Amino acid sequence: MTEPRDIATPIANPVATPVATQAAPATLSRTALPWIVLVTIGIAWGGTGPLAKLAVSTGNHPIGISFWTAAIAAALYTTALALTGRPPRLGRRHLAFFVICGLLGTAVPNVLSYTAYQHLPVGVMSLVIALVPMATLMLALPLRIEPPEPRRLAGIALGAAAVAMIVLPDTSLPDPGQAAWVALPVIVTLSYAGENIYIATSRPADCNTLTITCGLSWAALAMFTPMVLATGTWVDLARLGPPEIAVIATAMMNVCAYFGFVWLIGRAGPVFAAQVAYVVTASGVSFGMLFYGERPSAWMWGAVALMFAGLTLVKPRR
Repeated sequence: MTEPRDIATPIANPVATPVATQAAPATLSRTALPWIVLVTIGIAWGGTGPLAKLAVSTGNHPIGISFWTAAIAAALYTTALALTGRPPRLGRRHLAFFVICGLLGTAVPNVLSYTAYQHLPVGVMSLVIALVPMATLMLALPLRIEPPEPRRLAGIALGAAAVAMIVLPDTSLPDPGQAAWVALPVIVTLSYAGENIYIATSRPADCNTLTITCGLSWAALAMFTPMVLATGTWVDLARLGPPEIAVIATAMMNVCAYFGFVWLIGRAGPVFAAQVAYVVTASGVSFGMLFYGERPSAWMWGAVALMFAGLTLVKPRR
């Protein structure tokens, strides 16, 4: 983050005083901007939950929806790459990397997430998806990518306890029969975590973040196309009803939020950017209450508290 100017130093020339006075708002703006971006990204990602639930509300198939989210993302990322004038590398190693990332980061989590939204409240989905940092650390430990610090291990334990508070008590979910569906977002978090580990260990040196997101989006689109044709799960966006608009909005919000997240890492650092998880969870639970009338149980609120505590412990010190 840019160091603020020192405007407290006495200025001998009184004509220069207005310049020093004007520096305060500019400094405040530079300081506040990362926080504004952080909250905006978190609200945008939290808002994709209600949109995803709306997208599947009229029977649109998760595979068909996933096809369009991958197609829209691929189009937007390709446009961004074209504007930068840096075409992606397409060697055999790069293609294999994109395929694995597309499978773990888009194909598997998208289909399972949209399926889970058919059966679970938005708040529950938002809470379980917040496990991604903990799941990533859990997978990183046996690979010795991260040291086994007791504090961060305790964070993983709190995350597991939060999921248990959702699944085990009969009064935690609106319908006890929904507990089995919680397995789907848990698998989603493991898939995202697997992608994180794979990128950390196998990322080609000449691939920047934009290239990776573009490549994995095209790889996922290549996977979804034959699946849609084989299963007849095509979603007709030309109808432009609320569910179809929700599909388009979800894809665009994800792309914009991710771009903002990458900018935030570069501007304020990964530890600061990781705090977006708190905003995503809080906004997701709030949006579920606002748009779908969800009323989390006491067990659910306890799970939220444990999840926030776990996220705080898992976060690196630096």
